[in-house]
Amino acid sequence: MLKIKKFTETDLEFRELARIDNLVNHDSIDHPDDDKREWGLRDKSLIRDRILLYKDSLLIGAMYYSQGRDKNDRTTFFTLNIDPEYNTQQSRELLYNTMIKDIKSFNSNKILTGIYEHPNYDLVKKFLIENEFKLVQTNREYSCDITNINIKKYQPLLEKLESEGIKFYDSKEEMTDWPDHYKKLEELGWTYSQDFPIPDGIEHTRSPFDLYMKHINDYYENCYGTEIVAVFDGKYIGSTDLEVYDKTEPHKAWTGGLGVLKDFRRRGLATALKIKAIKKLIDKGVTEIRTDNEENNPMYKINVALGFEPVPFSLEYMKEI
Repeated sequence: MLKIKKFTETDLEFRELARIDNLVNHDSIDHPDDDKREWGLRDKSLIRDRILLYKDSLLIGAMYYSQGRDKNDRTTFFTLNIDPEYNTQQSRELLYNTMIKDIKSFNSNKILTGIYEHPNYDLVKKFLIENEFKLVQTNREYSCDITNINIKKYQPLLEKLESEGIKFYDSKEEMTDWPDHYKKLEELGWTYSQDFPIPDGIEHTRSPFDLYMKHINDYYENCYGTEIVAVFDGKYIGSTDLEVYDKTEPHKAWTGGLGVLKDFRRRGLATALKIKAIKKLIDKGVTEIRTDNEENNPMYKINVALGFEPVPFSLEYMKEI
């Protein structure tokens, strides 16, 4: 018998949710400790929850959902994961319909989810299309064995930029005691991230600074790969950050973001940031980097030039309700 239950944040639930997610994941491994830690960092001023689906006493699926911030406060972002053995129309409808009822609490009028162009997601993709979701964005996904990159090839670029007064630093290892470091870093990320393509109808929003600090401290302590910051005349002008999850895939780094201020673009800075980060990661024993770009974002050309190869793209679907 199928039954919906509330999420109560027990260790058993976190373990079982990781088990379900890993049955669906096609190229990543989740660990319950990471999930529990990240759940504890959530912004409690926004509605965020999980709906659990059981067959008798066995967890077989989950719906993760959260309310958007500020101008997106009526938008729901969700993920639907179900054990492939029990991924039936009934299971999908039970979780989906329960979420639709729940999000009436903040008058949600728009729902958005992301899946991958991979067989593991075919049934959910079919369900989305049947429920009149529209494909609103496609993202190129790439992977690279960074041990194959010829770092020396890019040395002239690095030397040229440094001769122009642009210096590169590791945020955690070299900059934490700099005056206003965190404020400058947050401002930099917020400024360039507004140029990242997102679906029409979704707005870029800025997290409160205290929440930003909680996340960056957690990043430094628990999943720091490297964060390289480009600095010119004391001004933070570009950065890239990558996460490494030691409990599951210590060999793999996931790109969190990469950007350069408009006045400093078209000078090879994005490539230089990647090369500096790759050198740091190789020294730490990392052999693979995963990254993504919206399909029309020219950043993908930099990835291809470095030797990144395509893996299943990610697809974003949205529906107005």
